Parts: sequence; structure tokens; C-alpha cells
Amino acid sequence: MAALCAAAGVHAAAGPLPFWQSSLSHTAWTKREGAPANASAMVQDRTGMLWFGASDGLFRFDGVRFERVDGIGDNKLLSPNVYSLALFGDALWLGYAHGGITVFEHGTARHYREADGVPPSAVIQFGKTADGTQWFSSPAGIYWLDGARWRRVAPEDGLPAGEQPTLTVLNDGSLLVTHLSGLYRSVPGTHRFRKVDGFGSMQRSQLTADGQVIVMRFGYTPRLFDPVSETSAPLRLPDVGVAPYSINRDRRNAWWIGPGDGLRLYTPDFQLKKQLLAPAGFSAVRVYRPPFDDREGNLWFMTENGVDRMRETRLSVQDMPTGSTDFSIVAGADGEVWISSHSSLSPFSPPTFAIAADGQRTASDMPSATAATLAADGTLWFGNVHWVWNRRHGQVQRWPMPPGLIEQPVQAVAMGDDGRLWVSIMRRGVHTFKDGAWQAGGGHPELAERTAVSLHTDAQGRTWFGYTDNTLAVLDHGRIRRFGAADGVAVGNVLTMFSRRGVLWIGGDQGVARFRDGRFVMLNDSTGQPFAGVSGIVETAQGELWLHGLDGLIRIGAADLAAALGDGRERVAAERFGYLDGHQGVPAQVIPLNTLIEADDGRLWYATSSSVGLIDPRRIARNPVAPTPQITWLNTDSRRYAVADGLELPRHTHNLRIDFTAAVLSVPERARFRIRLIGQDHAWRDAGALRQAFYTNLGPGDYRFEVMAANEDGLWSAAPASVSFQIAPAFYQTGWFKLACAALLAGALYRLYLWRLSLMTARVIERMRTRLDERERIARTLHDTFLQSVHGLSLRFHSIKAVLAKNDTAQQQIDAALDAADAVIEEGREQLMDLRVNHSCRGELAAVLQEAGAAAAAQQRMAFSLREEGTRRLLQAEAQDELFAIAREAIANALLHSGSADVAVQMTYGATVFTLAVQDHGKGLDEVVRQTGRRERHWGLTGMRERAARIGATLAIHSTPGAGTAVVVTLRAALVYR
Repeated sequence: MAALCAAAGVHAAAGPLPFWQSSLSHTAWTKREGAPANASAMVQDRTGMLWFGASDGLFRFDGVRFERVDGIGDNKLLSPNVYSLALFGDALWLGYAHGGITVFEHGTARHYREADGVPPSAVIQFGKTADGTQWFSSPAGIYWLDGARWRRVAPEDGLPAGEQPTLTVLNDGSLLVTHLSGLYRSVPGTHRFRKVDGFGSMQRSQLTADGQVIVMRFGYTPRLFDPVSETSAPLRLPDVGVAPYSINRDRRNAWWIGPGDGLRLYTPDFQLKKQLLAPAGFSAVRVYRPPFDDREGNLWFMTENGVDRMRETRLSVQDMPTGSTDFSIVAGADGEVWISSHSSLSPFSPPTFAIAADGQRTASDMPSATAATLAADGTLWFGNVHWVWNRRHGQVQRWPMPPGLIEQPVQAVAMGDDGRLWVSIMRRGVHTFKDGAWQAGGGHPELAERTAVSLHTDAQGRTWFGYTDNTLAVLDHGRIRRFGAADGVAVGNVLTMFSRRGVLWIGGDQGVARFRDGRFVMLNDSTGQPFAGVSGIVETAQGELWLHGLDGLIRIGAADLAAALGDGRERVAAERFGYLDGHQGVPAQVIPLNTLIEADDGRLWYATSSSVGLIDPRRIARNPVAPTPQITWLNTDSRRYAVADGLELPRHTHNLRIDFTAAVLSVPERARFRIRLIGQDHAWRDAGALRQAFYTNLGPGDYRFEVMAANEDGLWSAAPASVSFQIAPAFYQTGWFKLACAALLAGALYRLYLWRLSLMTARVIERMRTRLDERERIARTLHDTFLQSVHGLSLRFHSIKAVLAKNDTAQQQIDAALDAADAVIEEGREQLMDLRVNHSCRGELAAVLQEAGAAAAAQQRMAFSLREEGTRRLLQAEAQDELFAIAREAIANALLHSGSADVAVQMTYGATVFTLAVQDHGKGLDEVVRQTGRRERHWGLTGMRERAARIGATLAIHSTPGAGTAVVVTLRAALVYR
């Protein structure tokens, strides 16, 4: 449980408030909703949370949920039977019904028991005087705290013993004790008392907002004590038939009297304003404790069955005559509003009456009207099933309906700019009336054929006719134009029309639209939803647009409306005033219309099926108190944790529910929250009205949860509430385990690499063996067939030559053929050597190249050298064979074609690459060879490139005319080294 915040100021000393509106809202909580029964004490802390002490425990309340508190922090209560509460600074004081006191402060608890001077009887009240002395009352007397011990005020201190005294801290900081023998006041700076009045009681006294004290005693007339003059006077109460159980006065100077059947609200001069009768209108028949004023202006009562709250609503519902329903309204002069009732409860509707700006009511003998309008000259016009009439300067003139129009109610009326009254009559169409004469359709027969649901005359003198099924018509200087769905009309049945500043608004059961550039454009809320069931529209002088829909009043701010009108937007932000604000009933959708008007004084009046109310757009009551969010619990799958920073949750915690709240006491249904879990969320999330956050699949790590709260007016808390916590990792979620797994994986991959490498090596060896076997087979074939055949052929030619004469001309031809055969045999032997010996590099490459190169260079009488750089490494067999073949070919080309005096070979064993270079200093490559990369009918260069590509090497030939040629082979270390 979070530490308790400091107390709010003493509620009784708070400043006065205006008297209650008639639309007082009452809500009761009983044990069914978790409220404490028969609570005896109540305080409010600085976060706005309410605390209740009752016989069944200590409770706190955020406006939505009562939560029983068994302890604060790690400190438990001495007893669940809490009788008294007080907040002094940061300390919460609890007094128990059977003795004992606990003080919770800054996470610690101090208990006072009998050994500390506390008697074994109920601690009834706490008090603290201006000099800092702590007091409490009990049936055993009045006690004060002397250091760490409580001492009782003795008779020698001026206070009689016993008789269950109670105490009240006065506005000047002194203590007033109510005793059966009278009233006693403390002497400043001492623990002594003096008697100031002889009217005493065993009941608690109540300090009122103006500093006076109500002293009540059963069987006697209550008295009002004035601490300034130290005199008391009888309190003359209205007769309620029985002796009241409770008499209280709140900060609004209202009197609350409980005669035993609930509560009655009286004005300051004891005029009955409202009755709250149990059990329907109040939670219990009796109230014993004084009411509590919270910081938002609500009034709370503790009863034997639960807790009751009184609050003002933003809509002021007016008292209507008994039995009246289905109201129609029209604005008159000087802020007055005329109200008619089309009652379905009686065959005779009550007469029309007016409510003036100051609340005074004006009766009349005018019958109830179903439609009315105010003409530009100030004349009020009314109509019903029998009559049309007007009222001007207090005079009424009435005309009967024509025989053909009678017995059908007037649907709508509007005054044209030519002085004719336009009247729409249900099932009779539209007619005009002027100077006692009626004209069907005003001279336009098509207007008389259909009843208009609504009528309106704008500032341009045009008369508009609203019909059902998305249809309108306008009469503009004698011409009629009709509008329908093709012109953007999508409001359904056109129930109301209003124009101001050249803009025409229409409302219907399916939405609201405005007339713009010859078409109608719909207006929706910020989510794109239409404003449904709108039967009243007013655009105020301040530029706000107000709608009356099925769920109440809707306000669109002046800035949003101006932006929508300026750029043609179809969506606007809207503020709603519904049942939580005092709206009752539903606005008419057929008759009577219009259901929203603006009086001369700027107040808006609305009518529904069951009520008439008003709101002043310039003075809307707002809640200025920003809520303070609190985080209450962290819940895992297996345990509930009290909130504390640095909380460590167990390993394997994947699912988490976080409970949070904020005290919004007036309209808690509209409280809103936004949350984020740092370590999981990247931005704030809108939680709406939910007071819980759910997280799943959480991993180990450090987190911080934050929550912000807003009250019903969108005022957000100054700072978020937060709690940090840690989820411990399981062994397999730790860093060392992950490193071990990574090492194992790396080892496995390396083992796989070695296995793959050995497999590839075996395959290479197998391919090499296959190639060698094939070479040997070809060599055998050359030796055993081709060369033997050529040699046999040569022997036959020698035999032929032997039998020829020495001077025979064929001798020379045979010698030439034998020379060619010898050349073929020599070439075959060279190819045989290439297959059997030269291509296979037995031993290390450097040694073999040194031997082969030196032998070849000696035959050509040229110098040969081989140099190695780096540490000699063993080479892969296949790579070594191909490198040997490439080097042999390069050396042979240099010896035969370069004309150089020397040939040099350099082998470089690098860490990442192996390089083999053959360099001469001869004439260089021919221009054709340098450009084409090959010599005509020679394949040595091409073969070198093919051999290099076979082992993944790069071969480059660098040649400069007159400076020599270099053949360079580069091979990655992984492909060449063993």
C-alpha cells in the first residue's frame, strides 16, 4: 500500500459555496457495492482519496471502488473496528471502538494503548488546537497528549467528569467541549476549560462554514452557538412532524434535516427544496454524523446502510407542474422562457407559463401549445389543435383554426419577413395566416400538399421547409427550390433548423448538416460518427454550436466550429452533457419541436419528454482539481504485491496485472487514464476508463510503470505515478547461460565445419586419384598402342630403305618420313612424361619447382632462381598440382619465348593469401597476345587460366614491352593451405 499523503484542510473551515441547484444529483453506495455499513468517521487525503472508519474496517474510496484496508505499508491495524479518523499533516490517526489509537506516518505506525493512558473505551473524536496540542474525546472524558502519554482533563481543570463529552475545534483554534451540563471552551495555552453556555448535550456538535456551532439535544429545541459572542439562540426549524434525528448545515448554507425517513433539503430560510426519502431516494432512514464536504464540492453522508453523495449537475433541471410531460419551449423577451406541456397523462394539459431570468414564474391563461415562435418585433406566436394566438406586451389575441384544419396539432410555426405566419399542421400541409385570413401553401399549392416537420425563416428572408426522408424546400422571393439526397441532405427526417451569421444548420434523426455553396455538408464527431436524433440546434453569440440529441446536449467549441466552417472539415471535437450531468428524458423526435432555444440572457434551455432544463454556456461548472494517480497493486499469476519501488518479481513471471486508480469523485465515470511500461511500451497508451493494465509474455529485466489520470473535464494530473520493478531471470535467461549456449553452438558449428572440410578433402583426394588413374591409363595406351605402332611403322620403313639402292631417289623421301616419325615419337614421349611425371608434384612445391626449373634452365643455358617469403606451409594436394602445372608452363614459356637471361620464381606464404609469381626480364608479350590473352594455335595461357579457375585462384599476367613478363597466381589461404 502506498504511503498516505498529507491531509486536505478541515472541510468545515472551507469557504462557502453558492446554494445547491434544483437539479441536485444523488448517488448511494451500500454493502452491495462494497461500501462500509454504519461508518462513523470520514476524511479526505491530499490525493483526493476518501477514507472511512467503520465497525467492519478501514476503507478507502476513489469514486468507483471501495477497498478495505487492513494495514498501511507493512503496518497492521490494531483492530478492524475503527471508530474515528483524523488527518494532521502527513499523519493518519485511527481511534478504535474498544480503545487504542494508531498513528500512521511516513511508512511507520505508532500505537497507543492503555499503558499509554488511552482508556479501554471508544475513541470518539480527534482534535488539534492552535497551540499544537492533540486531543481526543471518549465516554471516559477528554484527553490530551503530554509527550508520549495521554492525560485526562480532570474536574479541577474546569471540566466535569463523565457524561460522554464530545469536542469541536473552532475556527480560532480553541476547543469547544459539548457536555451534558453545558458548553466548555479551552483557555488558550493551557489544558483548562471554562463554561461558556448552559445548554449542553451528549450528542456531537457541528461547526458550520460561518464558524457557528449547532448544538442538538433530543427532546429540546436545538440551539446555535456563536463563539464570537459566546451566546446561543434557539434554532427555529420547520415542522417535520417528529423530532429530527439530525440537523446539519453545509458550506452552501443549506439545511439538511433528517426526520427518520431520509433527508430533506431546505434553503437558508428553511424553505423545502428537495426530499430524499429512503429507501428509493436515500440509503437509510437515519443520519447521525455531520456531512462531509470534499474538495470537488460534493457533499457526503454516512448512514447505517452505506454512503450517499450529493453533487451539482451542469444542467439545471427546473421543477415542472405535477403531471406535465412532453414540453415545448420558446424564448420570450428579457430572458424569459415560455413553457407548454403536451401532456399525455391528462386530457387537459396545464396552461402555458413563463420562467423569467431571475427564476420568477409568470402564469397565464394561454392553453398549452404544440409549437411556438418569436417574431422579429417581439411578438410570441403559439398554436395547438384548436387555436393560433399571439402575446405582445402582456396582451393575448387568439384565433380559432378553420374547420378544415381543426383537430390536428400544429407541427411547426415560423414568421415570414412579409408578416405572414407560416403554420404546418399535421396531415393538413402548410398554410399561412395573416390578419385572420388563412391561405393554403401561402399561394403555392405544392406547399399545402405535404406537412413540414420543421419551419424556419433566415435573416435573408427565406423560409425553409423541412420534411421527412432527406427532403427540404426553400421559398426565396416567390420561387421554390427543393433539396434532397442528391444535394447532400443525409440527416433523415429534418427535425430542426437554425441560422446565424449566414450559415443554415439542419438536424435530424440521422445527423447534422450545414448549407454551403448550394449543397448540404454533414458534420460528424471526431470519430466520424453522426450526431443522431438532433431535434434542437443553437449557434451562440460566442460562436459555439449546441445540439440537442437523444443522449443529451452536445457542445462544439467556437474554435473547432470556425475551423470546420473555414476549411470544410466534416469532423469536430464535441463535449457531451448527458445523464451524468442531469439530463432526463429524451428530446421529442416528432412533436413538439424545437427542443433547444437560446434565451435573451444567453442561457440555453432544452425540453425533453420529462424535463425542462437550462445551462449557461458562459458559466459551465468545471472541476479545477487535477486528479492524483496512484498505483495500488501488482498481481502475478500466483501472488499480489503491495506497491514499492525496486520490487523484485520472481523468475518465470510472464503475466502481470497492475491496478491503479485516481480519486475523481464528482463524475468518476468520465475519468480517463493513460499508461506506459518503460521497457515494453514505446509510447503512452490510452487506457480509457479502465483502472487495470495487463501485460503478457514479459521477459526478465528492469521495468517502470507510469500512469496519468484526467478528471471529467480532461484536466490531466501534473505528474505520473510510477513504480519500478524487476523480473529476475531464470538460469536459462541469464547472460552467462546465453554465452555458454553461443559457445556450444560455435563449437558445434566448428565441428560441423571440420567434418565438412574432411568430407570435401576426401572427395578431392578421390577425384585426384581418379584423375591420376585416368592419366596412367592414357599413358599406358599411348605407350602400348600409339608409340609402339609408330615405332613399328618406322622399322618397316627402315626395312624398305635397306632393300633400295643407295642412289635411289626414294631414299631421301624415306629419310624425311623417318625423321617425321622420330619427331612424332619424341612428342608422344613428352606427352607421356606430362601425363605420368610432370603434372604430379611429389613432395613440397618449392623443392619440386626448384629442381624442375633449374634443370629446364640449364638446357637453355639460362639462370634460374626461386625465393620464398613467410613460413613455408603444406599445401592442399590438388591445389599444389595445379600450381605446379601453372608454374611449369610459365617457366617453359619464359625459357622458350622471352629471350631473357634469367627466370625467377617467388612464393609468398601470407596469413590470408598465397602468391606464386614467375618473372622474366625479356622482351615481353607480343601485342596480339597481350590484347587477346592467347597465342594462335597455342593453348598454354588458356590452360593456365583454366587450372587457376579450377582451384579458385586468380591469375594475372603483367607484361611490359622490353621489360619482361610476370605471371602471378593468388589463392586464398583457406583454399590452399592444409
